[in-house]
Amino acid sequence: MKTAYSPGLPARPRQRRRWRRIILPVLGLLLFTLVAWSGFKEAFQAIAWHLLKVERVDYGVLEDNLSLEVFIAREEQVLIAPATGTLVPVVPEGERVPVGATIARILPVASTPPGQETLEIEAPFPGQVSYQTDGLEKAIQPATIGNIQYQELKRLVELAAPVTAGGQVKAGTAVGRLVNNLAPLVVYAPLEEFPPGWQAGKRVTLKLPGDGDEVRASITRLQDEGEQKAVLMTITSWDERWLTPRRLEVAVVLNRYRGTILPAAALINGPGGAKGVYLLAARGIKWQPVTITGRVGDRVAAQNLEAGAEVIVNPGLARWLVK
Repeated sequence: MKTAYSPGLPARPRQRRRWRRIILPVLGLLLFTLVAWSGFKEAFQAIAWHLLKVERVDYGVLEDNLSLEVFIAREEQVLIAPATGTLVPVVPEGERVPVGATIARILPVASTPPGQETLEIEAPFPGQVSYQTDGLEKAIQPATIGNIQYQELKRLVELAAPVTAGGQVKAGTAVGRLVNNLAPLVVYAPLEEFPPGWQAGKRVTLKLPGDGDEVRASITRLQDEGEQKAVLMTITSWDERWLTPRRLEVAVVLNRYRGTILPAAALINGPGGAKGVYLLAARGIKWQPVTITGRVGDRVAAQNLEAGAEVIVNPGLARWLVK
């Protein structure tokens, strides 16, 4: 007896299996890529955090200074030896004396009449004593220094030969100077250009080299000498550091900006184009708008920023991390 043939359920198409073989690897690859990118991103962020440059800022004063070469004219008188002999200083260098005070004595080498064994040099007016002369005491005076152009003034000072008297002196030679310390100094300074806002009567601050001590000076005249410009200033209050030199290198303070001092490189435009900085805070990176009061070189003075704040110096990297 023959068994009847009964066909079963139709077999699944092989095409579906083929798509499954393609889709599953693709999905796996996408998942792997997402996981890898997430890891790379975290790695990049970790590197970026490590590359952040931070500077702790503080409150201070930013100065815009201009270096000046100043030539000094004093109201002074040379003291002359009345005879050849030995100089015996009575008053120390730099000390102030009243009119008529004995500054030094000369012990003549030649025989002298009785009672004149010692010759005294007295102060013709109240002033400050110096035993150093440079031969320019008459040539460079407060009333005339402005009439001497820069190149000539420079030549005179370079040719001067400062001498400090002591020991044996000859009759008619200089043994020192008496400077009227109550009279103002007049200083001459060459300029390339007149600083903005300078005019006669303006008061400026001069900083001395070394310790940076300051004196106040008043502009008395601005003069144009053709290829060279110059300013004349008077200094009413001065000390012994101005007593001897004929030329000094000083700095004139053009502007002072007070605020929190930070690198200009830390500034970046924020929302609305406002200037600001990124701060490293306890909870991450923080944007802080600031107001700039002044800039000198690569530093700025800013308001609205607390002293001690940690400012990020490479703000472009900080912005990328925030985003």
